[in-house]
Amino acid sequence: MITISRSLIRELKTVFSRGLGITSRQTGPPVEFLVDQDGLRIRTQNQQIALEYRLPLEGLESQHIVTPFGLLRCCHSVKSDPVQLQVENEKICAEWQDAGIPQSIEYPTVKCEEFPELPERLASNESRLMRALGDACETATTDSARYALDHLQLRGSAGQVISTDGRQLLIQDEFQFPWEGELLVPANRLFCSRELRRGKSVDVGSTAEWVTLRSGPWTIWLKINDKARFPNVLELVNKGPETVATLQVPDADAKFICSALKPKPFHQEDAGKVTLDLNGEVTVRVREGGQEQQRDYVLCRSERSGESLRINTSREYFRRALQLGFREINLSGPDTPASCREGDRTYVWALLTQAEAVQPQSDAVRIESTSVSQQPAQTRSSPRHVTEQGRSGQKPDIAPDQVLTQMKTLCGGLTETVSHIRDLMSQLREQSQDWRRSLNSDQSVST
Repeated sequence: MITISRSLIRELKTVFSRGLGITSRQTGPPVEFLVDQDGLRIRTQNQQIALEYRLPLEGLESQHIVTPFGLLRCCHSVKSDPVQLQVENEKICAEWQDAGIPQSIEYPTVKCEEFPELPERLASNESRLMRALGDACETATTDSARYALDHLQLRGSAGQVISTDGRQLLIQDEFQFPWEGELLVPANRLFCSRELRRGKSVDVGSTAEWVTLRSGPWTIWLKINDKARFPNVLELVNKGPETVATLQVPDADAKFICSALKPKPFHQEDAGKVTLDLNGEVTVRVREGGQEQQRDYVLCRSERSGESLRINTSREYFRRALQLGFREINLSGPDTPASCREGDRTYVWALLTQAEAVQPQSDAVRIESTSVSQQPAQTRSSPRHVTEQGRSGQKPDIAPDQVLTQMKTLCGGLTETVSHIRDLMSQLREQSQDWRRSLNSDQSVST
């Protein structure tokens, strides 16, 4: 018998589904529960990735139970109630309690594919490697036929993680990879998950077919693609043109403009581009559908050194450079890629056509970063103050810039609320489907 908590099953279901790309309508691969001298190992795989969760346990006999993926969907919960798994009469039986009511379900035994082995040699890295892989996966794209832009390039000798979508490029280095040459592995969004960032270090190794990463309780195998092609991006970085202007954006201005340039919930005309006007002051010009007037965001704390310049750039890439923590942007002209270099990271992205840059307008709405970045602290009024204000019937005067600030804050909060509601609806829809499956399974078992 194997006993695990329903909350752990929930985490396993989430990570397995995300890593293997399993939707609620798909059956999913078998899940192995293996007990050996190292404890309990729970694992699953497909042709591109294999995942294993290791739970240290002592005093258990060696066991090997293979269940359908549907078991995770039936038993998961936020609660830590135990689930007992055992094999009886060539059937897999799972028992647990839900709100104090005993539950049970049976599945026929299933077979599984041979699982990848651990490499003989593993190199230790800092935990930042997991975050670096997550950032790299967010740079990759599936929209490419010529090159494998849905893959990451891991350069063993240089210790680099390289990713690109053909318009942006992220290079991260100073890692320890115990192999020579370059390996291509799938860019899996699982690396963006917080569940994989709990470990204090990341061990990395490779075999002939797999790259292996082990951090905390999780071990990940990524299938090596030795037939795909990856662009030679290092030449673009090493032989780039000379910098003619540099934009320095402090943290306060970066936070301000990233908030102002949040992605729009619906497609709008010109929503994907902004113009950086570096002439005297640093101005980010935006013109979007649904707005009568152009907006000029002035970064009062930011500085430009070198030549005056006006560039037309992707809103997404400019904002992402700042979100990645870069605070200095190097520019070589209006038609050459922008670049950021800081420590062990380099980020480069292509600019848009200069002819479509947003031009200065006399009636544009001007918003300065210093006027909205410092929010007044909200304090509770004393009962006496509230009573006196209610008796006088007078409302405090509010300056126009404060009204604009409050409106921007409210709009931003509403956007985040709508996004959160959509996430909750998606989760409820998935839980409802899982509940229906569980109910149908219980009914079939009872009959």
